[in-house]
Amino acid sequence: WLPARENFYLTMNGIELSSAELQIFGLDTEQSRDVSVAAFFYRQDNLTVPRLSIDMSYDVGQRLDYVYSVFTDLENLVRAETFIEGVPQQTRFSATIGDVLLLDVDVPQAFRSGETSVDSMMIQQHRYVDGFWWPATTFFRDVPSVMSLAAEPDTRYDIREETSFQGMMTLDYASNSDKMDMYIEASGRAIDAKGDTLMIAKNLPKTFKLETTEDWGVRIVSSDNGVEELYMRQSNLPGAPGAFLDRLEIIGEDLKGATITIHRPLGYPVIVLDDITTGRLVSSAEIHLEPGVYVPLFGDLEVDGRGVLLDAQFTGILPTSTSIGVNGVVTDLSVVSTLTGGSVETRHIMVVEPFTSGVASLFAMIFG
Repeated sequence: WLPARENFYLTMNGIELSSAELQIFGLDTEQSRDVSVAAFFYRQDNLTVPRLSIDMSYDVGQRLDYVYSVFTDLENLVRAETFIEGVPQQTRFSATIGDVLLLDVDVPQAFRSGETSVDSMMIQQHRYVDGFWWPATTFFRDVPSVMSLAAEPDTRYDIREETSFQGMMTLDYASNSDKMDMYIEASGRAIDAKGDTLMIAKNLPKTFKLETTEDWGVRIVSSDNGVEELYMRQSNLPGAPGAFLDRLEIIGEDLKGATITIHRPLGYPVIVLDDITTGRLVSSAEIHLEPGVYVPLFGDLEVDGRGVLLDAQFTGILPTSTSIGVNGVVTDLSVVSTLTGGSVETRHIMVVEPFTSGVASLFAMIFG
């Protein structure tokens, strides 16, 4: 095939109550080539959030500048977009988007550009709910030649256990490169989840996992030297009646691993931050309280909650420091890790001090 133009457009409307558009940029109009494309599309619309899957294998005879595609489900009011910059000549590719993001990429050795295959990639889905389009967006940069990524909500639920991390978005990533940057942002209504989620990672290692633990906590595990920079945020998250989590943030640098577990002896929360061997970690939270839920006299009053944390830090089995933080905690093991070769773990045991927290919340309500 000898392309007549550098750009190629394909539009399909009204097929099974859906429409699709494909745009290809950067075709070489002076070189003939053999072209083969096999693509299978699947739509699973018996779920609260419909899923769209594609399984594709292609060889277009050259590397392309850009590819842009749009799929619109006119029945379930879902719109999916993909934009890829720097497309390899030949690739095996599969993806599922909806309430989950499953992505597998395999570029044959002859068509790889070092350890990477794609310069950048954007995948976005909009879901129309209550009169608005709600987005879930993913960006990748320096996409590896071989990659498997699964971002999906945890499906273990038990109301008798700690519920803080139940249903959270988990991530399982493996590749042949440690250079990929990733951005994932999803509004809760887009994926039918509690609250909104944001995750940004720079130079992901070859393997990286964000997962829940057997004792209902959450764990970060990565290979090599860990993730260079990591930012995670959950916001607009309903908690107990009268308590609303405005944001929960975790910032990590050169982070190889961490585990967060919440215990409630006699119903009182004790937060344990464990398994940190290297890097820096900052975590913070912001909540507001509605006392009128329990005392009608307060009506619709909202109070900016302040949690004063007593933080006892242990390095190995030895207590090393005690500090007080308001709505957050900071740990830095960069120096200790250098001196010990990453062989020493640190643990934080944090308890909310109720009297001081009440005073701090009162001052926040009065003075803002």
